[in-house]
Amino acid sequence: MKARLLTALGTLLLLVPAARALPGAAAIKGAFDALDSDHNGVVSLKEWEDASFALFRTADRNNDNALDPSELGDTTVAQDTFQLADEDHNGRLSVAEFMRLRRAVFTAADINRDDNLTLVEFELLTLLAQTGWTDRNNNGRIEPSELRAALAQAFDQLDANHDGFLSRGEASYMASDQFKHSDEDQDGRLTQNEFVRGYLSTLGAL
Repeated sequence: MKARLLTALGTLLLLVPAARALPGAAAIKGAFDALDSDHNGVVSLKEWEDASFALFRTADRNNDNALDPSELGDTTVAQDTFQLADEDHNGRLSVAEFMRLRRAVFTAADINRDDNLTLVEFELLTLLAQTGWTDRNNNGRIEPSELRAALAQAFDQLDANHDGFLSRGEASYMASDQFKHSDEDQDGRLTQNEFVRGYLSTLGAL
């Protein structure tokens, strides 16, 4: 079941109102800071779970301790994801089912496997949730080779004018420090190689 849930990160979003485009870097940082309740610069599994439980309670408008499709109608939880997470096939997500789904997202996003999410990992979660990721070995984690492929795919989607570079505007979701770190020749734009290598370098995955 876990492997099926993690086939594509694009179906495992954060249970927030669906966005038509990637949020900007400031919005991503704001969401990260809201999760980081002890303000130590990382989001622990406990902080993630606390926020997830709060999201469940907010979405459970009729207070019946379950989420039905109508309560998820304005969120980014896809119908196929709902059906997979609904393990007892009763047409609703219990607290336990919802929390297992959320923990699976955390596990996938924790690329360096230290049981915390950094801002860069959270930024990547936001990006790959929209552009996609394939869990080729079905282990529920984003491996370096899978990340390379996912970032190459993301680059093509972000390169709006198809000139082979990402301008600061095309990568507006990315924190300025990450953009500068990735821009190896400091020409104010990223090649696909710089884009991929920049993230892998930050994550210690080169």
